[in-house]
Amino acid sequence: MANVALSSKAVGSIVKLKVGGADKNFIVVHQGRPSSLYDTSCDGTWLLMEDCYESKRWHSSNVNDYANSEIRSYLNSTFLNLFDANIKSAIKQVKLPYRAGSGYGTTITSGANGLSTKIFLLSGPEVNWTSSTHSYIPNDGACLSYFSGCAQTDAKRIAKLNGSAVGWWLRSPYCSSNYGATRALYVYTNGDWGGNNCSNSYGVRPALVLPSSLLVSDDGSISTNTAPTVPSSITVPGSIMGGSTITVKWGTSTDKENNLSGYKVEKSTNGGSTWSQIYQGTATQTTDAVAFGTASVMYRVRAYDSDGLHSGYKTSSQVTVVNNVAPGAPPAISVPNEVKGGASLIVSWSAASDSDGNLSGYILERCINGGTEWTQVYKGNALSYTDTITKGWTKVKYRVKAYDAYNAASGYTTSAERTVDNNTPPTITCSSADGADLGMKASGFSITYSVDDVDTADTLTVTEKMDGAVKRTFTATRKTNNSFAVTGDYFQKLLNGQHTMVIQVTDGKVTVTRTLRFTKKVTRAVITLETPMEADAQITICAINVMGSIPADAAFSVKVTNNGKDSSPVWEDATTAAKNGVNHVLVYIVRGQ
Repeated sequence: MANVALSSKAVGSIVKLKVGGADKNFIVVHQGRPSSLYDTSCDGTWLLMEDCYESKRWHSSNVNDYANSEIRSYLNSTFLNLFDANIKSAIKQVKLPYRAGSGYGTTITSGANGLSTKIFLLSGPEVNWTSSTHSYIPNDGACLSYFSGCAQTDAKRIAKLNGSAVGWWLRSPYCSSNYGATRALYVYTNGDWGGNNCSNSYGVRPALVLPSSLLVSDDGSISTNTAPTVPSSITVPGSIMGGSTITVKWGTSTDKENNLSGYKVEKSTNGGSTWSQIYQGTATQTTDAVAFGTASVMYRVRAYDSDGLHSGYKTSSQVTVVNNVAPGAPPAISVPNEVKGGASLIVSWSAASDSDGNLSGYILERCINGGTEWTQVYKGNALSYTDTITKGWTKVKYRVKAYDAYNAASGYTTSAERTVDNNTPPTITCSSADGADLGMKASGFSITYSVDDVDTADTLTVTEKMDGAVKRTFTATRKTNNSFAVTGDYFQKLLNGQHTMVIQVTDGKVTVTRTLRFTKKVTRAVITLETPMEADAQITICAINVMGSIPADAAFSVKVTNNGKDSSPVWEDATTAAKNGVNHVLVYIVRGQ
């Protein structure tokens, strides 16, 4: 048996509801919310019983206050309980426009402040009688579609009870001061209208509003199965590349009857003009291959239940597809042949090409110790990267790929694998930095230094050089002070001018050098006999011969004394005699002590 949504039933159609266990015909009198006088709760399918169910008085106290009337109380209690439980719970609680209180006033309360009810009587305006033609009728509603165009007296309003036409009550009060608060409107047996005492009995023709999503079978029976709700969301990537596979996700739907069966997903590549189904099932996501060259895509999803009832669609935004070509791989990558553990090295690569002209940069990855795992070490637009090699690695290699503005990547270009040299160079510790200038030196001096090496098994050999010539070579003890001595005769033999001192230490694998400079500048020399010369008689004359080359512009003097053992010898100038090669006569004579 086929089912259709109640919303699809035409106004005037007959549907069936069980009342007290028996099928009763109801007329579809309106679809949707009649007007702004009604609260949004009134948006649904309006049904009116085809015939009167019974005859009852409107109000036992003969007062035209519908909100507190006997008939309203009966409809929303005794009569409401005659429906099957599933229909009873589906009947909407609506808020209707009404004239509050009793009397003959025509002020209407409407919208969200309307009268809350489930089962109700129709009003005068709802069956197409209005105050514009009948001043005693308040504007407590709007004409329902079924009664649109009805004449003053119209067969559409005629209803029967037990096979015979009877008058039937409306909910509108009869607002005539002649009758005060005693009368309400009712429909004559010929389809016209009138007013009568509320204590009189007329036919009861109940009306109600059902959700439009309920299903109606071929025989008119209404079931409470409702369509699932629209999926709460649909998500597609904001950027889609042609030739890629994307994931479409959607939020779950709910179903009051708990018979949700799944979802159907459709795709459009022409802005929604046509759609093709790409998925049906119970999951809340699916993948889709977007062909290269596709201009745009959009997706929509709807839920369905076991009765074949579908929710509305949830549609994604339209996404422009980027048909981008990945850049080419960098043509080459270069890694130094010698790789030192604990040191840095520069990896460089050649520029890649990109036919779309949107090359963004490169990703460099490193693999160590002959493994298969790669780690990203650089991402950017440079063509080189300085990496630090951890001491202890045995091997290292690199690979690089290019990427563009859309993160499309080229293939990798991979370097040769290099062996890591984990030897640590020895160190020289000295108060003077490498390349330091020690300044002018007029006398001998020494440089103190020590050497060390973390590789304890290595033997350290030190070589000291002066102006390229080896001064000494020895096996050094770690962290022990050594002295590069430039003193005594060694210093004296150095010519005035700049000299270079070099300290070298090697562990047999690497040589480390400390270079220092100084300038020798000796401009005065005094040569004095360390001990006086012994004489066996008084010295009165001496002969002095100074050998060597004395510069003509040098300040040169020769002094002698004949009391060299005194605590304060008296010196005589013998420079002229020495220069001329003649004897010098001592004129100051003091006997030796």
